[in-house]
Amino acid sequence: MGFISFHLDYYEGELKKLESSAASQETIYHTKQLLKMLDDLLDEGYTELNEALEKSCHGVSRLRKYLRNNGANPFPIYHKTITETTVVYEQEEIDFSEAINELITCAKESDAESDNAFLAELVHFCEWIGYKKDTAYIFLLRDTLLPYIYYQHHNKAIIYPWLLSRKTLTMLTGNEFVDDEIRAAITRALEVGRCDNYDDFCKMVLPDMRTTLTQYPEAESCLTDLLNTIKEKNIVVIESGCSGTFPMLLKCLDERVDVRMYTTYPYLLKVYGNRIYSPKYEENRLFETLYSQDLLFQFSALRGNHFYVRKCHNDEVRANAYAEVKNILRL
Repeated sequence: MGFISFHLDYYEGELKKLESSAASQETIYHTKQLLKMLDDLLDEGYTELNEALEKSCHGVSRLRKYLRNNGANPFPIYHKTITETTVVYEQEEIDFSEAINELITCAKESDAESDNAFLAELVHFCEWIGYKKDTAYIFLLRDTLLPYIYYQHHNKAIIYPWLLSRKTLTMLTGNEFVDDEIRAAITRALEVGRCDNYDDFCKMVLPDMRTTLTQYPEAESCLTDLLNTIKEKNIVVIESGCSGTFPMLLKCLDERVDVRMYTTYPYLLKVYGNRIYSPKYEENRLFETLYSQDLLFQFSALRGNHFYVRKCHNDEVRANAYAEVKNILRL
């Protein structure tokens, strides 16, 4: 049981449904989403699921054939002209909140312009999340940097930019794969198959995650300390998507936590329900690959409940990031 076995069963089941019924706009769209999930994994360098699915049932080939037979093309894969492996970051650390404020100042002074239409959708996402009293809003960065800046620009005071990521957990635990260990709780709950709603999902996932986290007391203590700095009655954790690992991780430590995500995988839409802004999984990479959210800052350290980053030294990245931020400030 695990990530690969769950997805093999899921894809084989979905393929049987597709191939045993007449094609429609809905089935073609679903097929495109199924293939996009696999293409995104490949784009991020993960090949194991694609290889296993092709070996077990020619799954990838069957999805592509289904689209060809129905005159449809896969969703595009979004690439930038530069990748993180070619970006140079400054050696000096800077407090993340300070770095964000510097970014906003530079963006206002910049002549750069962005014509990325997806930025307007991020604003709609922020409006959908809203802002309520007695509620703190944690933005999981880097992927929600622009929504955080939008909230700050509109004088939403109780907001927190937390740079929680695979790299953060690796630093706290010394285990490169701890992120996968924690996410496995979600896969195990799905494999059991009794998660028809968010409450049932939480009952299965949260204790499992907590058990895993207790193996890493430094990480557990650090995350608990961060949450304890928040005094509001409610906490909303905001993430781009997709499985909700980090929001659920924080929720297993603090019952005040609720989740808001831009999108998720098709098989988690029912579970998360109205906590998901859009069912369009195919837009997730549009969210994650914006220059400002993907390449501008690199996690450096977490000390004394403060996140520290290194700033990008690449002119192309900075110019595009300034343009994105400038656009958000106008909307």
